[in-house]
Amino acid sequence: MRRVPAPLLPVFAALCGLPTAIWPGTVFAHVCYQVGFVALVVLGWARLRSLHGLVRTGYAFIVGALTVWLLGDLLYDVLDRLIGPLGLVSPSDVFWISGYPLLAIGLGKLVRLRAPGKLREGLLDALAMATVMAWLCWQFIILPAFEGERFTLGTLGAALYPLGDVVLFAAAAILILAPGPKRGPTLYLAAALVVTLIGDVAISMLPQIFPDLPWATQVDRLDGALLVANSFFAAALVHRDAARIAEPDDLLEQRLHPARVVFLGIALVALPMFAGMQTFDSLVSRISLLTSIAVLTSLILVRFVLVVREQEYIRAVLAHRAQHDQLTGLANRQALLSRLDLALLRSRSRAKEFGPVVYYLDLNGFKQINDRHGHASGDYVLVEFARRLRSDLRPGDIAARLGGDEFVVLAQNVDNEDDAQAIAERLRGLCDEPVWRSDECFTIGVSIGVAAASSLPEPDAEALLAAADGEMYAEKTSRRDRRTGVTGVTGRHREPAVAADAITS
Repeated sequence: MRRVPAPLLPVFAALCGLPTAIWPGTVFAHVCYQVGFVALVVLGWARLRSLHGLVRTGYAFIVGALTVWLLGDLLYDVLDRLIGPLGLVSPSDVFWISGYPLLAIGLGKLVRLRAPGKLREGLLDALAMATVMAWLCWQFIILPAFEGERFTLGTLGAALYPLGDVVLFAAAAILILAPGPKRGPTLYLAAALVVTLIGDVAISMLPQIFPDLPWATQVDRLDGALLVANSFFAAALVHRDAARIAEPDDLLEQRLHPARVVFLGIALVALPMFAGMQTFDSLVSRISLLTSIAVLTSLILVRFVLVVREQEYIRAVLAHRAQHDQLTGLANRQALLSRLDLALLRSRSRAKEFGPVVYYLDLNGFKQINDRHGHASGDYVLVEFARRLRSDLRPGDIAARLGGDEFVVLAQNVDNEDDAQAIAERLRGLCDEPVWRSDECFTIGVSIGVAAASSLPEPDAEALLAAADGEMYAEKTSRRDRRTGVTGVTGRHREPAVAADAITS
């Protein structure tokens, strides 16, 4: 189907709805309205066939809402011709009222696709504003209509329409406040909701506010506005980016928009302001006001608690990232130096203490793993070695990754050289077992340099690390020299220590 330009639909609807504003109640105006409405619904269903996936389901509910509204209009015309005036309530009201939840469901599905897992804040803000809207509809539309009348289907129908408007208001608020792109079809949907809401409220309120004015009581004049609102729904569907409305906006700034603050401020001020300006004589009015204030307060408190918890979580994550290596989860250099400074400070207060002891570890054979099998395999080896290292730590010790394949263990409460060497041998044993990744097997070794605080005349954190690094490099160099010498003699035999540098897969 050839795509119809989206801006053309509101223009078409305005032309079809103009006769209802000029000649309300005439056959010509009604025919123009119905022709325009039928064209919009048919166009919507035709465009829906070209969409796919979950976004099609969301739009299907929106087109379904337009369809049941159209069916309500057509049924009203048929019944009016067959049995005459239908009064305040008719079977058509079932279709007209059912369109509101269908519309809300469709919009909800689209917004959920566009911002998965990010609707909580927008939903709470929308509910807060909808609470105020619901109370205003109750206090100034529903309650006055009920006063002095018995409960009938007519009064029930009169109450359901304002509640449907509240649903539209909440849907519009969620659509606007939820994360996601605010361009293209989203603008048309927001315009459709706003115009529909204004039209419904005007139809309900104008006859009550201006009962003596003919133009106010002829609500047929506003049918054109509702037709324009329906055209905005159809325009969103035929828009060239209709299928992309559910795509998350990766460039969206995660900050509180000023408009949201204004809306929430209005919601908070509205109820107390009306409570101070009016006198609520009836018990029902007072109960409805107190209930609305309680609901609104609860929503604001929940919103506040969620914001505080989110900030606490973000602070905890940032604090953890600032002191831990992102790949292995071990402490980083900054956290290690901080702990080492504290350990040295404690050791100075204790005479003739051997420790703390720093173990500088460098993996043997790691470069070959990266070169032959890729960095993903290398990262897997680092994570597995870090897991073994973490599980082997004594209480009070700390393991850190300085970068690449270099690790450091800070051991406290070490009494003598023998204890320090025993810990070093245990750390070497972490590489006795190969590392398996699926069907690949990586055999690695480790060179370890040991430096105790008592071995330095004036130990500090950097000097202790440098000493342990030097010892590690000396061990690695000695290992390399031994391997070269043996290989030069036999050409095929290696010492057991060299097997730590081999890679099997």
